[in-house]
Amino acid sequence: MSPVSTRTIRNVASVIVLLLLVASLFVWYGDRNPLPRTIHIATGEEGGLYFKLANSIRESLQQRTKREIAIESTRGSEDNFERLTQSAADLAIIQGGTMPIEELSVVTPLYPELVFVIVRIGSDVEEIFDLVGKNVAIGRTGSGHRRSSMKVLEHFHVDPDDLGMNDRYFKELLDEPALDAAIVTAGIEHPDLREVLATHQFDLLPIHSAPAIDLVHPFLRNMEIPRGLFAEHPPVPAEPIPTIATTAYLVTRNDAPDRLVEAALACIHEESLRLRVPTLVLRQEAHDWVFTRMHPVAQRYFIPEDNIGMMANVMESLAATKELLFAFGAGVYLLWIRWRRLKENELQRLISRQKEHLDRFLEETLRIEKSAMQTDETDKLREYIDEVTRIKLNALRQFTEEELRGDQSFTIFLDQCSSLINQIQMKLIAVSSNGKA
Repeated sequence: MSPVSTRTIRNVASVIVLLLLVASLFVWYGDRNPLPRTIHIATGEEGGLYFKLANSIRESLQQRTKREIAIESTRGSEDNFERLTQSAADLAIIQGGTMPIEELSVVTPLYPELVFVIVRIGSDVEEIFDLVGKNVAIGRTGSGHRRSSMKVLEHFHVDPDDLGMNDRYFKELLDEPALDAAIVTAGIEHPDLREVLATHQFDLLPIHSAPAIDLVHPFLRNMEIPRGLFAEHPPVPAEPIPTIATTAYLVTRNDAPDRLVEAALACIHEESLRLRVPTLVLRQEAHDWVFTRMHPVAQRYFIPEDNIGMMANVMESLAATKELLFAFGAGVYLLWIRWRRLKENELQRLISRQKEHLDRFLEETLRIEKSAMQTDETDKLREYIDEVTRIKLNALRQFTEEELRGDQSFTIFLDQCSSLINQIQMKLIAVSSNGKA
């Protein structure tokens, strides 16, 4: 074989190897985070807001991912959690506090879900305790409705076994006259909820202990249902109703493809979904609604300053020569310095905001101290003690930064709370003694 032929064969072989290498890189890049052929989204009852919301983003998600989207009706949060952990679903909507979502990754908070205690007009139910012995739908087994209802009932020491016909979906109130009431946790745009309350056959029961429940459950918060939210003439409810609320979250597995999370976030926060779900959590507020782990893509999406992914591209472009490698090292060092400064600045801003909150708490305690010194009513004094305790617990829960907890102002605040409680207690004892005398 001639030298020319040998050289030609070597050149062809080199080209083939190069093409194979390039093809392998393309295959690797395309398969390193592949999307499933069909994306399954676990929702809830077909008449519920979970199902409605998933259908609202279906077309957009399909266009962004180039995949078929399957919207699955389920029993609710527990069912969704199982499907997600068993890889039978790729995305799921789960009610906060009902399942251990810390085992998964949050894509985004969606909207607040309020607890509605619905009672049939004329059922003689005026307090939560009055539900004992009644037929009360608290949600089907496996639903978030049921788990939230159990938390409310547990607070009031009501045993679900004392509630008849309780394994029911609340919409059955319309067709089952024997059902006296229902406890449901849902967003205010829930179609079935609006349909039930628009009949004017039902009323809403207040949860007067909402602030107390707020203190002991991290996923629950004190809220109020405004007058006339669901109907007018007559208004439903007839007056503002205190209640508690949790949050609906879109979640996925920790190993979910980045492209799927990116597409889901874009569908929810970059299109007109808020026109159909007015209570949708705003993008700039989303991070404040999450109390557990977020997917890394979501973390970068909501906090862009944490995204330093561009370093990978810099690394590839600077790998050619020693001089470029040196520049790369210097660039990485500068980026690291910059990142540290950003983190330090963010921490300082956080501490500054928390100090502002601390100042407001201090003002609250001073107001209570002034009011307590101007009254001898024992009930009022006890209320002031409860208020100071609540303020102190809120501060301990909110101020998580070690720098702030070690700050002298925080120590002064804690001492102020303890001193004020002791001061009011002493006055309470003195007032009680004078009353007995």
